[in-house]
Amino acid sequence: MEGLNKMNKKNIFSAFENLPGTIFARIIKGFGKKTWDCAILGTILFFVVALLIFGISTWKPHQPMIQYTPADVVYENPIHVVHDVGFVSNPNKLDSDSLRSTESPEIVLSEVYYDFGVINSTRTLTHIFIIANSGKSSLVIQRAYTTCGCTVADITATEIPPGKVVLMTVQFDTSYHDMRGTTVRRGVVIETNDPLHPTQEIWIQASIR
Repeated sequence: MEGLNKMNKKNIFSAFENLPGTIFARIIKGFGKKTWDCAILGTILFFVVALLIFGISTWKPHQPMIQYTPADVVYENPIHVVHDVGFVSNPNKLDSDSLRSTESPEIVLSEVYYDFGVINSTRTLTHIFIIANSGKSSLVIQRAYTTCGCTVADITATEIPPGKVVLMTVQFDTSYHDMRGTTVRRGVVIETNDPLHPTQEIWIQASIR
């Protein structure tokens, strides 16, 4: 009886050992090798596309890190920026010779885009952007305006010496007109005497419910 039990157990284990291979062989035989290869390729493509979609949805453009102290912030001749106006007089406008100089200003922005997410239609949203000058001469804001009357901005100074920064506080009034049920994007356009980047755009976005 003991020998019979050992034999039965051996047969059972042998059957289980061969089961996965048998099922796999039947699947291949049933579908055909070509169909099976297509299924594998389709699965691989699915995961590749899923990874690409995830990467695109989570990707954000790289923004430079601006390090500064409170003493680096310039507060002189502040600018109130509104829709399609906001001309700033510029006595230091660069001529053609200055554009070729290595002593030019260079504008650097902490961000060029900010998303407030989903918000109510009765709120006024605020976000602070940092504008820095990493060049060799003073950066002068010649003109600034917003793309809509619902958006205004305040910049702490018109002229930014080398190594200094100004703060730009952007306010977006969601109740300015009916925006419910839409995703809204508004911008601030800044024109400076940076010869390589004379115009910069900063955008904000919000989904209004």
